[in-house]
Amino acid sequence: MLIFEKREFTHAQWLQQQQQHFASPNRHCCTWRENRRTMELSTEELLQKLTESGIILTEEETQRFRDNDVDGETVQCGLTEHMVAFLFSGSFKKQLKFNTFVQELKDVTLTLVPVPDVNTEQPLTTDRNEASGRLPLGFVIPPFPRDLQTRLDKREACQKSSKDRHTIIRVLHEAVIEHTMYPNNAEYVQVVRALIVKYPFLKDLEGNCYHTWHQSLKRKFKAERAPLIHEDEVKRSKEKFGHKRARESTEAARACCRSVSRVPAVIGEDASSIERHVQVLHMQYEKMTPDTSVVNDRMQRTFAWRRKEIADGMAVEDVLKKYPFLRTPTGLCDEVDRIHPSTVNLYRRWKEGFTGIVPKVVKLVQGKSPLAKMYTEAREEMLTEDLPDVDLRAALILLPHIFKEKVDRFITLGQYDAQSPYPTVQLVDTDWKMAFTRKVPVTVKVDGVDLCRGTGVEDGVIAAFCTYFVFDMAYPPYMKNTLSFLQRTLLNITVVGEKPLPVTVTRVINLLY
Repeated sequence: MLIFEKREFTHAQWLQQQQQHFASPNRHCCTWRENRRTMELSTEELLQKLTESGIILTEEETQRFRDNDVDGETVQCGLTEHMVAFLFSGSFKKQLKFNTFVQELKDVTLTLVPVPDVNTEQPLTTDRNEASGRLPLGFVIPPFPRDLQTRLDKREACQKSSKDRHTIIRVLHEAVIEHTMYPNNAEYVQVVRALIVKYPFLKDLEGNCYHTWHQSLKRKFKAERAPLIHEDEVKRSKEKFGHKRARESTEAARACCRSVSRVPAVIGEDASSIERHVQVLHMQYEKMTPDTSVVNDRMQRTFAWRRKEIADGMAVEDVLKKYPFLRTPTGLCDEVDRIHPSTVNLYRRWKEGFTGIVPKVVKLVQGKSPLAKMYTEAREEMLTEDLPDVDLRAALILLPHIFKEKVDRFITLGQYDAQSPYPTVQLVDTDWKMAFTRKVPVTVKVDGVDLCRGTGVEDGVIAAFCTYFVFDMAYPPYMKNTLSFLQRTLLNITVVGEKPLPVTVTRVINLLY
């Protein structure tokens, strides 16, 4: 009986040792066992293990784990530094302890067992899944075409090229169909996780690191199986999994329904005290220079009451009459900061976050829309010192084109659909070139009501975005991806119960960051 010492190996070290092992004429059978218990941990089990390891979690930190569905599989996929910082906000010590805890969970054990010699000329079929035609547990990523493999070896970001992505998916597809034409979800995950483990620089910047690859591989299989209607396996699978189920109501039909807010209890206030606060706000609003400290204090005192009124269905027009400071872009930003508090105010996060991606947004839309052509022409006519502002406004206007959404239903030129309940930025000017080059007056309208006025596309877009939170409105289908990107990635606003970002948004994030 042989007793071997437990050692830790990276995936690359394991592959190298396997190649050396099977190349040797006198070898032992090597069985690789990844610590699968980690993958099977639920969120509650993970929290329990964290507590047992000496990390004392607050109720707020525990809730963040639950809200973001952080379980064993999430840990195995790899949390980014930003994600860990979010989970343990304000505590470097807990972040370091958590990283150590994660490293211990990812231990890999090799167990060597001596077996009789086997015929090296015959294929090795020790895995029951491989023998039965399913995907083997030890699936190894095959080599790619030489030019692509060279770039991968140099750690180039090949996922940002659609041609390279298609090539990678095609090679993975060809490797998997040697075992099965109908992989299950676990097998899809196994393949794409193996890809990310071997080439970690290909991972998604959001979500579980492999979501876009997962969906692309599934679509590839679906597209390749579609013409094979005469294949026996395809027929059997269609009979087994096919269904004719009526589609649920479309999201557009209920997109404008106000969500049920978790309104905090109004403590220490009643109708009469709220009325007095409202009178003070109206007095301040009539002044040429309102007292900011007084306004902020009274808006905070009436906040919980106001949120309850909006959740109960108070009309937009009535809300604006009662709380006039919501008629300004600054007032709307401050209200969102009350709903989703942060150490950095929303307007600053918006300006700093969007300025960083302006060059890449402009580059991605070049030559892909008539608006992009107008922007190029307008830019050539501008002075050098004005270009940063021109690029910023252009990026805001052209951003929806990256998500294949129509900006003309969100930003309009001198026209407005009075029947639309969604926030709309109306430019007083009727020329897109003017909107690019100057801070033209804008009006934000919602539910047929003039919400607020501002100067420049910047003020209009941020005010319209804030309106969805202030009045508890869901995003419209025609702008959902763009607004979700601004909310989740740019401003880091997370709402309890929200679904993961769509694949379309995740792909754009991979291109912009």
